[in-house]
This record gives sequence, C-alpha cells and structure tokens, in this order.
Amino acid sequence: MNFQVVITQIISLFLLIAVGYFLRRSKHLDQKETGAISKLLLDLILPAMLISSLQIDITAKMLGDFINLFLYWIAFYLILIVLATVITKLFPISRDKKVVLKFFLIFGNVGYMGLPVIDVIFPENGIFFGSIGVVVFNIFLWTYGASLFLRNNDNKKINLRDIFNNGVIAIIIGLFLMLTGIKLPTTIMTAVDMLANATFPLSMLVIGSGLAQIKITGIFKDLNIISYSALKLLLIPAAALMILNLFNISDPVRTILVLQIAMPAAANGVIFAERYEGNYIFAAESLFLSTLMAALSIPLISYLTTYFK
Repeated sequence: MNFQVVITQIISLFLLIAVGYFLRRSKHLDQKETGAISKLLLDLILPAMLISSLQIDITAKMLGDFINLFLYWIAFYLILIVLATVITKLFPISRDKKVVLKFFLIFGNVGYMGLPVIDVIFPENGIFFGSIGVVVFNIFLWTYGASLFLRNNDNKKINLRDIFNNGVIAIIIGLFLMLTGIKLPTTIMTAVDMLANATFPLSMLVIGSGLAQIKITGIFKDLNIISYSALKLLLIPAAALMILNLFNISDPVRTILVLQIAMPAAANGVIFAERYEGNYIFAAESLFLSTLMAALSIPLISYLTTYFK
C-alpha cells in the first residue's frame, strides 16, 4: 500500500482546518458567519457533490456488482446503527455528546479519504466500487444521520422538508442519471462540479473554526474521545473483516468494504451539529482526533486485510 496517499490526505485536511482555526482566532470569521457557511454546505454545495459523484458510466456487469455491494453496505449500516446505539449508552457523557459519538461511529470519511486510498490499491475499478459506498453513505447520512441531530434539538420539530431535504433530492437525481445513462448539459454539469469542489475546503474551515473555541491539548486527555476513536478506527473494521472472511467475500469487494469502514469520522457531523444546534465543539474535537489517529490505523487495517485472507 502507498502510505504516502494516506499521509498526504490527512496533512491536506489539517492544513485547511488550520486556516479555519486562524480565521476564527483572528476574528475574520465569527459564529454567525460559520453558521452561514454550514447552511450553504448543507443546502447547496453538498447536494451538488452528490450529483457530481454519481456521474459514472456503468456496464451490465458493473450494475450487477453495484447491486451486490449496495446490499452489503446497507447491511453494514444497519448493523452499525444497532452497535452505535448500544455502545453510546455505555459512555458517561451528556445526551448531546452521545448524539455526536453515535453519528461518528456510524459515518466515516468514505469519500474524500477513502476513495484515493482505494484507487491506489485497486487502480482498475477501485473508484467504481468505492463510489457505491459513498452512495449508500449519503442515503443513510441525509435520512438517519440528519434525524439524529434533529431529534436531539428540542426547539425544532421534524417535518417532511427535514426528511425530504436537498441531500435526499440530490441522491434521487444522481441515481436516476447514473442508472438511465442520461447526461446533464455540459454547462450545467460544469457548474455542478465547480460547486462540488468547494465541499471539502469549506467543511474543513467550519471544523477549524470550532476548534478555535477549545484547547486542542485537552482533546488528548478526553478518554471518551480516545475510546470512541479506537472503536471507530480499529475494533469495528477488524470485526467487519472477520465477518466478511466468514462469508468468504472475495477481493476487491472485501478489502474495499473494510477500508471504507475504517476511515475516520465524517466531517458532516460537525456541519450537522453547527446547523442543527448540536454540540458543535465536541464534534470538532472528536473529528480532529479521529482524523489524526487514522494516519496510524489505516495502514494497520490495510495490513490486516492482506494478512487475513
């Protein structure tokens, strides 16, 4: 495995986080402006990324693989939801923090960090297989993931618009375009791609802004965050590998599933916490440590997928 890919992705993430941190500390960015960026991300930029990521040309054979892997991912997310519900009850923390940890145990950075790593290991069809994980991730993210924060917000009642949000609409549009082979006009698709490219820089700025309000050194003393990170990055992926080996799931499906499950927490958790008045600071802290620890855990999990075949 080319470990340089993992390190490069993590360094890039932290450089952007540092920019957000500096902007908040230097008063160039305040809470209101951060909230506006989060709203823009959820309502426009992230949906554009979903449509852009689903513009894939698929063959009949690829469609069969797509359906199988799609079902595997659904099964894993259902298992993760049950596990996260049980595990978070064991943490002696407040309700709003439990919501954050539950979200992060379920949702990982399967796209921005997962796809480059998979592309290096499986250059022929890695991106296609990895993109299936991104599709299912977004289906659960924009339905179950968003509802986690909405249910925890006593000041906001869940309505149809919250469930049938811009992210869900984007997934429906993207899947329809992918499965039918219909292509958007070049001018429209170029505009969508340009919006999609703004996703990760803006997401990292929001995270960095949140970290500016806390002492980063304190994160390394929080046993709750450390325990959650170990579960997320090591124990859950190792368990997934054992299950897939038990059912004789072959590569590349087996390794790609395990690696994407092993990715650190998804930045969307911080954005949702900011947008829906969750524990935004705790979310930023948890994401920070999870991403940092991934520099060591991802190579280890990758080695285990090679060793235990």
